Amino acid sequence: MNIAFDAAAIFGPMSKNRGIGNYAVDQFKTMIQRDTENRYFLLNFFEDVNMDNWLPESENFSSHYFYCGKDNFLLSNPEYQEVIGDIIKKFNREYSIDIFYITSPFESRNVKYKKEWFGNVNVVATVYDIIPYVFKDRYIADSDTYEWYMSCIEMLKWIDKLYVISNSVKDDMIKYLEFDPNQIDVIYGAVSEMYKEIEISEGQVNSLFSKFGIENDYIMCTGGDDDRKNIGSLILAYSKMPAELIEKYQLVVVCKLSAEAVDKYIKIINENGIAGRVILTNFVSSSELIQLYNKAYLMAFPSQYEGFGLPIVEAWACGTPVLTSDNSSLGEIAAESAILVNPFEVQSITEGLVYALKRADLDEFIEKGRKRLEKFRWNVVADATIELLNQLVEKKVSNDTKQKAREKIAFFTPLPPLQSGISDYSVDIIGELSQYFDIDVYIDNGYKANCELADNVNIYNHKKFKKKEAGYFDIVYQMGNSEYHEYMMPYIKANKGTVVLHDYNLHSLLQYLTLYKQSNNMKQYEKYLLEDFDIETVEEYLKNLQNRTTDIEISGMELNGCVSNYANKIIVHSDEAREKLLTRNIGRNVRCIRHYAKIESLVDKSTLKTKNNFLEDEIVIASFGHIHETKRAIPILKAFAMLCKKYNNLRYNFVGKLDKGIKNNFEDIVQQHNLGELVTVTGYTELEQFEEFIDFTDICVNLRHPYNGETSGSLMRELAKGKCVLINNLGSFSEIPDEGCVKIPPVSEMQEHEEVQAIYDALEALVEDRARIDEIGMKAREYAIKNLALDKIGIHYKNFICNQEKSAITEKIMKDIIGYELIDKSYNSEEVKQLATTLGYSKSYMH
Repeated sequence: MNIAFDAAAIFGPMSKNRGIGNYAVDQFKTMIQRDTENRYFLLNFFEDVNMDNWLPESENFSSHYFYCGKDNFLLSNPEYQEVIGDIIKKFNREYSIDIFYITSPFESRNVKYKKEWFGNVNVVATVYDIIPYVFKDRYIADSDTYEWYMSCIEMLKWIDKLYVISNSVKDDMIKYLEFDPNQIDVIYGAVSEMYKEIEISEGQVNSLFSKFGIENDYIMCTGGDDDRKNIGSLILAYSKMPAELIEKYQLVVVCKLSAEAVDKYIKIINENGIAGRVILTNFVSSSELIQLYNKAYLMAFPSQYEGFGLPIVEAWACGTPVLTSDNSSLGEIAAESAILVNPFEVQSITEGLVYALKRADLDEFIEKGRKRLEKFRWNVVADATIELLNQLVEKKVSNDTKQKAREKIAFFTPLPPLQSGISDYSVDIIGELSQYFDIDVYIDNGYKANCELADNVNIYNHKKFKKKEAGYFDIVYQMGNSEYHEYMMPYIKANKGTVVLHDYNLHSLLQYLTLYKQSNNMKQYEKYLLEDFDIETVEEYLKNLQNRTTDIEISGMELNGCVSNYANKIIVHSDEAREKLLTRNIGRNVRCIRHYAKIESLVDKSTLKTKNNFLEDEIVIASFGHIHETKRAIPILKAFAMLCKKYNNLRYNFVGKLDKGIKNNFEDIVQQHNLGELVTVTGYTELEQFEEFIDFTDICVNLRHPYNGETSGSLMRELAKGKCVLINNLGSFSEIPDEGCVKIPPVSEMQEHEEVQAIYDALEALVEDRARIDEIGMKAREYAIKNLALDKIGIHYKNFICNQEKSAITEKIMKDIIGYELIDKSYNSEEVKQLATTLGYSKSYMH
């Protein structure tokens, strides 16, 4: 089980180093130390603290800090609430959180949690008291404070379980706020290990007493600067004791007090003639506090209301008897182990003091206190918390197990027999998605699909979409850089859905459609350009184009806005494409889902070589797909010719159709270097034969230039089949791990002869070390199994389609943060970096 707890109680400004904060620190520290079966995660929006000092050598604990800017503006400004929400959703998903623990639900500087952020994650919270509501005329009298407090109460209403620190708190929540009793469990507070009986030397006692003006035995009161602590009534009650008791026992009030409070209490002291007998220590150190507890004759704590009453157990731990109130949690915690009084009646407090100092067997109360204290140890609290958390996970039924109605999606794509890699891709993706959705596939005019699909998949001509469009959960568009995708472009603009952008740059398609197919339709070409560039840039470019001072800038002016600007969601196959899309508009919902690969059993390469008339000891090198300038066929052929001068056991297969544009040059090189028997061009092959060629290939070459942001289906197949592949180090290709391929620089960084030499050098190194070919192939297959398996890609698709949420990070929010925060408040470079990391994590929730 994975348990996350927020840092509000530990580092929040209202709770840090106070009762709530100390409770949370001790509770979770003990849980983590005692519970080795579960993992714990601290989600911290407050302070960047090294937690190794807090929990050294804890393998089941990790801390995660997110910088929220100066003054924690991301937390405190409601405008950014959903930014924090996306962080929480991403965090819960990334670490498979089962339970999220809210440690201080009334922390004013913390975010207001929303139920929808947590999905199937169990949410629990500790409620220490509802004192502000019980005494609302005193604490939340103004409307703004009351409204804020009640918003916290509303948040508590939807939380799965509330853990309160006494039955008194539970009873009050039911009585005053109508909480369901079954929602609330009691987990008592406990005493810190620092409170204990200690030996104090005579010198230490003299120093302590001298510092605070203590002259003899004393009654100790630890309270706070709050009328509810009832210090004024205690002083008054003390003044009404018999004179001999006042003479014998001083009253020492140990807590930090404001100047106003000091003046108020001194006035009571003077008016009642007990000057010199009551000491107001103001702030004391922890060590002084423990010494004062140990030396006290009696600890008096007649508070009007407490959620738990830590001074009771602290005094018991130091071997000191206790007088406290008979109301709220105080009577519950003290039970018969302390002297109880009515805190609202001064006479009752006086009588209790007199009884304690004259007639009570305080040694008996000390012993009772020691025994009762064992209920309030942190190991007891931790074990109780762990048990309740385990029960909660066992009882909660995941919504994922409930039967949901199957949604229907529309799917625009080319299909076989069209000779397109996306056609084959879509057949497999549709096969995976048909497990989760009913699917209507819409294809272009002029052909009949030739492929086997599941029974719940129907194929229609796209013209039938209009009558059926209202019934779809989502519309998926498989958009590529060929005219096979032209038919879907009007639908993308009119019917927003999920666009799968196989090629980041669609410029070659758009210029073909407008300048060639539509006979120089410059107006439409201009419209496409304006989807991605400002009017000044477009006008300048078109002017130069018409004046013939520039060529068509396919690579220099990347276009996709004609589809990406109208998509609800976008799927790309590389991190590079995703980053480019978000750079143009951070508000886009973009997910990188890798191109898939079918993970199948490996076949015997030697057998297939023999079957296809290759010798077993020959090294077979191959390129796959359309044999085109962009696949670098000519430089490859030149490099292969150089290799053949040194080695006589090489063969090269170009598995695909030879493009007319390079046919003459290609054939001239083959003839010039006598490569006719060593180089084979297969022409178009069916998929089964295509894959067989990959199976018996030793080295695959998959190069690109120019690069349009595309991915390669053949490359995915090569990796899945455990092939050593030579690629250019650019775009999506560069994202393949170095150990799983061989990379040469992008063509743009080399001159023609340098490219040929780079190909030659890479292939020569492999030919010289055949063991390395196998090692790289093994790493390639490991990468494919982990990241490219078709079933995993199908699940990524399904999850992204089903997720109808939008990222909280928008262009407006980023402009506000940059303008109002980073610039106006003069962030340094490290602060900017930290804030960018936080915002990036929030944005990545959608990925």
